[in-house]
Parts: sequence; structure tokens; C-alpha cells
Amino acid sequence: AAMMRVVTFRFGENDKGECYLARLPGAGGGLLANVNRWRGQMGAEPITEEEVNALPTKPLFGTEATYVTVDGSFSPGMGSTETYENYRLVGLILSSEAGAAFVKMTGPKELVEANIEEFDQFTSSLDVQTN
Repeated sequence: AAMMRVVTFRFGENDKGECYLARLPGAGGGLLANVNRWRGQMGAEPITEEEVNALPTKPLFGTEATYVTVDGSFSPGMGSTETYENYRLVGLILSSEAGAAFVKMTGPKELVEANIEEFDQFTSSLDVQTN
């Protein structure tokens, strides 16, 4: 785990692929802001709230989360000045008053494409446990 992350997985040759789960209190900044932050990390232009609302959904924690996929030049941010060409980002954003959850996978486009079934299997397996 790292700051704000519950778990981080690295995969592929030289661990070029990364998938993580993060949870934040509150709405985590909101859906529109997070989608556009991820798009910005890939060098893509922001999209409108209407376009965000039209994005597909996939299951996460027993409910539907917004599914984001973007191809481009990945700049991870958080102090990194490196840019990685021909990358893909896929992710799920679940933002509600109860909290926010993010699952994001990045890596070379071909590596991410080859692991999309594993991403879907992982994200659909996550559920909320109350004891």
C-alpha cells in the first residue's frame, strides 16, 4: 500500500503495469473532477459532465461505478516528471456521500489490453463486508 492506496499490484515485464485500489472519505473530489484528472494524466482533453454521465459502468463494491478508459502519453504526476508513450488507463470511479473508491490500471497499451479480464475479475470480486 501507499499513501491513499489500499493495495497496489505491479505486473508485466519490468513491472510496467500497475493496478491499485484507493479509498477516500467523502465524495473524493467528485466524479467529473476525477475523470478529468485521469484524462489529464494521459494528455487527453477534459470532457463535460454530460459526457461523464454517458460513460459506461461496471460493478464495484456491489454497485455500478463509472468506467473510464483513455489512451495516450501517461504522466503519473505526484512529483514524477516522466512521460510514458502509448499507454492505456482503465479505471473505475465510485463516488458517493459515503465515500469514494478508485481502481485504476495503467501500463503500455498492449499490456493493459492483455490484462483487462483480470482487471474485471478483480473489480467485480470486491464487496463491502460489515461485521
